[in-house]
Amino acid sequence: MVIEAEAIPYEPARLRSERLLVFAPHPDDEVIGCGGLVAQHLREGRAVRIVVATDGAEGGDAATREEESRRGVARLGEADLQFLRLPDRGLSVSVSPALREQLLDFRPDLILVPSLGEIHPDHLALAQAFIAAIQGDETLFAELAIARVAFYEVSQPLRPNAIVDISDVAELKYEAIAEHASQLAVRDYVSYARGLNAYRAMTMPPETKFAEAYFVVELPSLRTTPMSQLGSRSVEVVRETLPVSVIIRTKDRPELLREAIASVRATGYPCELVVVNDGGAPVEIAGVTLVQHETSRGRSAAANAGVNAAKNAYVAFLDDDDLFYPEHLATLTNAARSAHAAWYSDAVSAFLRPAESGSYETHSRMRIFAHDYDRELLLVDNYIPLPTLLVARETFLAIGGFDPEFDLFEDWDFLIRLSQRGTFLHVPRVTCEVRHFEGGSSVVLATPEGSAKFREAKLRIWRKHAALLGEDVFADVFERQKKRLNALYSDVVVAKGAAADAEKNVSRSLRESVDLQNTINGYMLRARELEGSLAALQGLVPELTYKTVEVERLTREQERLHHEREELRATNAAAAAEIERLRVEIERLNGLLEMIYRSRTWKLHTMVEKARGRG
Repeated sequence: MVIEAEAIPYEPARLRSERLLVFAPHPDDEVIGCGGLVAQHLREGRAVRIVVATDGAEGGDAATREEESRRGVARLGEADLQFLRLPDRGLSVSVSPALREQLLDFRPDLILVPSLGEIHPDHLALAQAFIAAIQGDETLFAELAIARVAFYEVSQPLRPNAIVDISDVAELKYEAIAEHASQLAVRDYVSYARGLNAYRAMTMPPETKFAEAYFVVELPSLRTTPMSQLGSRSVEVVRETLPVSVIIRTKDRPELLREAIASVRATGYPCELVVVNDGGAPVEIAGVTLVQHETSRGRSAAANAGVNAAKNAYVAFLDDDDLFYPEHLATLTNAARSAHAAWYSDAVSAFLRPAESGSYETHSRMRIFAHDYDRELLLVDNYIPLPTLLVARETFLAIGGFDPEFDLFEDWDFLIRLSQRGTFLHVPRVTCEVRHFEGGSSVVLATPEGSAKFREAKLRIWRKHAALLGEDVFADVFERQKKRLNALYSDVVVAKGAAADAEKNVSRSLRESVDLQNTINGYMLRARELEGSLAALQGLVPELTYKTVEVERLTREQERLHHEREELRATNAAAAAEIERLRVEIERLNGLLEMIYRSRTWKLHTMVEKARGRG
């Protein structure tokens, strides 16, 4: 339940940046969706780049539409306008590298992208490709750590967390839209945009006549945020459902089990739920296939029993303390139309601790598991959590399922054997959550990395698959991981240096602003002294009416000083605004430093420094 004040903004947001990058699906979306915000940035002399993805040829002549886009943007101001000229209605996640290139070349601190609630397939594909670029490239975090992303609406309203007052540039925006004559011949986009902008002003103060709505997030947070939490109405379009059974192992955790089952049902995907109660207190759950073990048989035997009881051709796994996100099953089953031995997505690791209320609260979220398929690396270490996996039931049974000899790393052992049957397809998208409860029965927290039990379980895996671990495997994996670590270390060093330099520049500017403020305060004091003198002179005027010339001179002096006072007040107001902007910038940079120091990348940097003897 959300209270009214939190459901939609009631005060206009000042959404500004020094470098604004706009990704638009077609020529005209850049002015229809966010032309007001673009106009405000250009009017204030800020750097703006607009990247139009498709040629718009499905809606008219491509050359005409491009020229209309140039004229429309020119109405707003002087922006860097670029065209990728990709086929209209042909956008897909394959455009991600081109988006990444634009991000690294322009280095924006605010990025505008169509919302995931858009209906047009190109709009939705561009948003998904952008998120895929961020989630699939861990180095972009360091390069764009201070950036924000604002999702905007074109043909479908979104649920905003920021509404920008564009009343001062609204008519300019509608003039820019009117430059797209070929499109206005089909639909009256000027009236549509005007109506939407007027509607968005409904919750704003009376002086706001037109507004644009955005959903704003910090760019680094996108690495751990599923698309279903970004306002997507149709996260994944399923062309034809595949028959899937979801196997859930549980034992004496009824509340967590209910949450896990609810997360599967929230996907909306038609699947069979198989719950294996491995020796716990009896449970009663409607609408599931229930397998009850009178005594505990272990994690491997429980999973095997669930697959044996399943009726569908594909199986997915979810322990009772983990969660699926709404897009999980649709994403994996769409991927499963390709010929691979298995398919897997990415998971967020959520670490929870008991709160004062007695319930658990998440204190950190990390994207630890996000690695492309590497058969050799899988022999050395497991990077594929079981909840991310989809596999054919027939294949699972053919290789013998989980080895009952293992009650830790049983999934890793299974994946190694499965990898000998073919490659896995990695879908670089966050679709599920692996939760670790402090003080609970989490397998990871109960046997932390580095513990004797953890090391012994890992050695058992290596001993079992010793025949696959040739002399070169560890060396090859080590070299690849070393290169990857060095690249991450370099990114951290560059990001740290840029942040330190920016902090010094801001500190210097702040000192200069303080000096300016002191100067202005001096002028204001002098102005007040002059006002006092004028007041005294004015008191003498009735007694000195015969000195007409002197009165006129004093009147002119008063007018001059009044004008000077107003100029000083304006200068003081501008200085105050500049000081506030610098204060916000310092807070943002401090946040960046804090985020870098707390990030996984920074921890890797610390590990490297220790390895080099500097820690």
